[in-house]
Amino acid sequence: MAAIPDIHGHAKGEHRPYTEERPIAYSARMLFLWFYHACRRFSPRFMMVADHANYLTFEDPGAVNTVRRALKLAQAGDLLGAAETAGVDVAHAALVSEGLRRGMRFSIGAEMDNDPRARPDAQNIIDAMRPDGIIRSVHFVPIQHPEKGAEWLWPFDNEEFAELYEVVNTDQLWELYIAKLVDDLEKLPSHVIGHFYAPATLGRWPAAKKLEEYEDRMLDVAHRRGLAVEINTRFLYRDSPEDRKKKYLDANARLIRKAKARGVGIAVGSDAHSPRDQGNAFEAVLKLLDDAKINEVVFPVGGRLARVALRATREHLEAEALARRQPIAPGSSITGYSRAELGLPEDAEGVTGRREGRTMRDAGPKKRAAASSTPSTSRRSAESSSSASKAKAARTGKRAVPKKNATSAASSRKNRPAARPPKKTSKRVSKPATAQRKKVSPVRGSKKKTTSRPTARKTAAKRLPGKKAAAKKPVPRRPAKPKPKRLLTGHAKKAAKKKKTAAKRR
Repeated sequence: MAAIPDIHGHAKGEHRPYTEERPIAYSARMLFLWFYHACRRFSPRFMMVADHANYLTFEDPGAVNTVRRALKLAQAGDLLGAAETAGVDVAHAALVSEGLRRGMRFSIGAEMDNDPRARPDAQNIIDAMRPDGIIRSVHFVPIQHPEKGAEWLWPFDNEEFAELYEVVNTDQLWELYIAKLVDDLEKLPSHVIGHFYAPATLGRWPAAKKLEEYEDRMLDVAHRRGLAVEINTRFLYRDSPEDRKKKYLDANARLIRKAKARGVGIAVGSDAHSPRDQGNAFEAVLKLLDDAKINEVVFPVGGRLARVALRATREHLEAEALARRQPIAPGSSITGYSRAELGLPEDAEGVTGRREGRTMRDAGPKKRAAASSTPSTSRRSAESSSSASKAKAARTGKRAVPKKNATSAASSRKNRPAARPPKKTSKRVSKPATAQRKKVSPVRGSKKKTTSRPTARKTAAKRLPGKKAAAKKPVPRRPAKPKPKRLLTGHAKKAAKKKKTAAKRR
């Protein structure tokens, strides 16, 4: 499994009773610890926080920018800086840093709906947050309330107001819901369409034919505007009857197939209001994606929908290997295929050499010594040593003499004739260094040399053994400046006068 993205998480906590819900301000510590719990499990690898619009406050943009800075410090390895910036312990920063270095990525967005309790300037706060993605959803529809009158916004998926289903039937609810959702998708900024089957939370499903018409209307708008549709798993891990869960999975399977046919991107969200629900019930959605032969989902990053591969398939790995011009390593833990199954030869060019080098590197000193004593290895070492001696001789102008082992050297000393007495030679006057350097003229004047005369003379003097370069003339030192006379005061002045008068008397 390469990545399990979760685009829908609420770091501000669980829902409260409708009349008790109030705006809750973000803090850098709150957001950082929300990501910390995912890093502790190493799942989900890609995750976005998207809280409701009615919870927004003016403090949220500052906290979001602070936690983004803390995440950058953690990814760079500055654990102390990340911990101080986010207001967490160094151990929390260390775990998040490890997760980021292993490939985890975090985004911060918002779930925008038509909640009447939200601030009128909620969109301005969202713009100041610079969200990675916006989930567009509908939780309220305008109805004729028996007591509060017309155009009252009804939270249809809240059990506190379930008695109003006696006033508004299921078909009317879905008509109002689809009209409001399509209108918001056409006019308001959006990236992902959130939990499309929200009116069915309490088991209110329209007729199958009408439901498919609603799905087609929503997908047409998504395709035209380049939006993605979310497959929400909250209904699957909550306390719901099994027959409702089966109907919900069947509807999502049909929606996935239709989205694939239209080229609409698919996103997965847990709608978690607690860290323990992050990425919950994803295995059921992944099965639906596998049945539809979909291996790619979307994840909001920097205001765009990035594509994420779910599984590293054989086709993906072969395409990457072809792009990099490198053979796929045999026995890969990612692919699970052998070289023969991938269509590669067993001893491809470069593989054998790397395998031998790896074996020699992992072997102990005794095995390496034994391997070096083999005939092929000794022959290669002898050839390399002779070639090295030839190259050295070419540099110094001497003939290369092959090295002999101890037994051959001893036998050659025995068979060598007696040494002749040295010839008497007349005493020669030592020549200066310039005359000695003239002996190197054959090396200096050879045709292979292309350097200039002074450069060749210097290099030859350096390379010849026993020859020393001409001594440099010592640089004369500058005369030291005379120290200024000290002014005598007090007892020192009186002592100097006494010495002066004593000297005059003498």
